[in-house]
Formats: sequence, C-alpha cells, structure tokens
Amino acid sequence: MSRLARYVGVTVLSAMAIVLVLLLGLDVVFSFLGELEDLRDNYQAAQAFTYVLMTLPLRLYDMISVSALIGGIVGLGLLANHAELTVMRAAGLSVWRIVLWVMQPALLLVIGSLLIAEYVVPVSQPKAEAYKAQALGQSVSSGELWGYWQKQGNTFVQMHNVSPEGKLHGISFYQFSADGVLINKQFAQQGDYQQENQWLLHQVVEHKIDQKGQVESKQQSSRVWHSELTPDFLQLVTVSPEYLAPTRLYRYADYLQGQGLVATQYFLEFWKKVLAPIATLSMVLVACSFIFGPLRSVTMGLRLIFGIFAGLGFRYLQDFSGYASLVYDFSPLLAAALPIAFCLLGGVWALARVK
Repeated sequence: MSRLARYVGVTVLSAMAIVLVLLLGLDVVFSFLGELEDLRDNYQAAQAFTYVLMTLPLRLYDMISVSALIGGIVGLGLLANHAELTVMRAAGLSVWRIVLWVMQPALLLVIGSLLIAEYVVPVSQPKAEAYKAQALGQSVSSGELWGYWQKQGNTFVQMHNVSPEGKLHGISFYQFSADGVLINKQFAQQGDYQQENQWLLHQVVEHKIDQKGQVESKQQSSRVWHSELTPDFLQLVTVSPEYLAPTRLYRYADYLQGQGLVATQYFLEFWKKVLAPIATLSMVLVACSFIFGPLRSVTMGLRLIFGIFAGLGFRYLQDFSGYASLVYDFSPLLAAALPIAFCLLGGVWALARVK
C-alpha cells in the first residue's frame, strides 16, 4: 500500500511542479514585457530582465496555491484517464484515502511557501526594488525616514529624521491633556537606542504649559525615553507589508495596535501569510473534488478550464475580502479566512457526495 501511495504522490507532485514552472515562466515573460514600458537610459532590456529575475521568489510564492490546484487536477486527471483511480476504488480504497495521499506531496509545497515567505522574500524583494529604483535614477529607500510620526497615549512624537542605523534626529514630543489641550512640549536633538524599551535623548528642551497658559522652560543634557519603539520597527515602515516576514509583521502590527494606531493592513497581510498553507491544501481539496465529484466524466481540458476559473475566483475573493476589511474595518483574520473556508467547504461538500 505504501508503494501505491508513493506512486500517487509522485505523480501529483510532478504535475504540480511542472505546472508551477510553466506558470512561473509565463509570469516572467509577461512581467518582462510590462517592464519594457519603463525603459530609460540606464534601464534597458537587460536591467529589466534582471529585475524580473530578482522578483522570482515573490512570484513563486504567489503561484504555489494555484499550481497546487491545477497540478492536482492534471496529476489526478492522468491517473483517471488511465483508469488507475477506477482500479483503486474497485480494490476497496476510499476517496478520502486517495485524497490523503494527494495531500502529502502538497505538504512539500506548504513547507516551501513558509520558508520563502519567512526567509527569502523579505530579503530578495527590497533588493529588487532598490535595484530598479537605482537604475531608473530614483531615490533608493535605504531604511532612512523623514518626518515620521508616532502616538503613545496622549503624546504625539515627531521624528524629523531616522537614519538607517536607527538614530533619531530632531525629536519633538507634544503631550495633550484629556481635553485635548497642549500641556507639554519637548524637543531633543538626537536619540540613541540603548536597550529594550529605552532610548537616550540628547540636548533636550522642555516647555511646560500650565492652565493659565504660562510656559516654564528647562534644558537637560540628556534624559531617558521609555518606548516600545525599536530601530527594527522603524525600518519596517519603509517596506511594503507584503514583503515582510510573518514574524516581523505580527510584532509590528501588535506594537501599532498597542499604541492605538491602525494596524489592519499589517494584520491582514500577516493572516494571509499564516493561512497560506491552509489555502494551498484547500486548493488541492478542490482539485480532488473536480476529479471525483461532478466533473469526473468530463475531459481533461474542461477540468483545467474549471480549475483556472476556480483559482482566479479564489484570488479575486481573497482580494475583495481584504479590501473590504480595510474599508469597513472588520477582522483581518475573518477577511483572510473566508475565501479559504469557502474552498474547504465546497471541496468537502463535493467529495461527500461521491458514492
């Protein structure tokens, strides 16, 4: 039985790998053609092609779920066309046993997607964007921030400049009362990160404002500022959420939420990445339902057409629920889980009807 399970797994995994390579190749070609519209003096076809190649990890990550769906349809479809699935069913194997065998190679794609999202994309994609920006003569984001604002309780903090090394320059603090009246203003020339939750501010000027509007000023050569803000968090601001690793996404989103700031976009991207493995497995379940369910008697070409539409539908539903979460401010977890739940329930329902 293990040899049969291995045979099914290898057949399906091979089909998934071939589909992944084909889809990735098509994506590279069309992306390269799209980049030709941006050609400039120092950004020619060679540089455009290099940029597209540098974005391969992100493209690979985005293609895994759809490849699992279409590859599952192709692999199982080949077994069905040779009547091998019919023989397995006649030998007493249940549909769910075969589905379990198909899920096993999909786990390799799941592990690969997790590793790519955590370790590869956060490094490769910012480098790709910096390469293109430099070739086009645009400013390259190197982790430097200008005019960045933060909120801590009733205090608003403005940082005129944050260097790539994490040093703060020109930090202003505006503290307000519960009634929204400015009661304290401080300015520090520079801030250095010392240790966890602690910054050392230099050349601090403080202005206290009493209820009568009188201002009392004093100067300090240095003082300690307690804050959960870290240089690592400041660097994340310059990077698009989709390029960040799930662990860093969650830490930064949790920090923003703790400060009473909007973190929906970061939580949404975090849950999409965390639930991506389940999305891949749900795509495989849908592929199995196409083979054993209502489409078992149609041709391979028609199954592929339905599979492509199912993959596009999943992607559009995922995008729509994500935008709806940002606009209407409902749970990012719910927005990320809804399309996956829809696919899982649809696949289970179709397979449960198989006799």
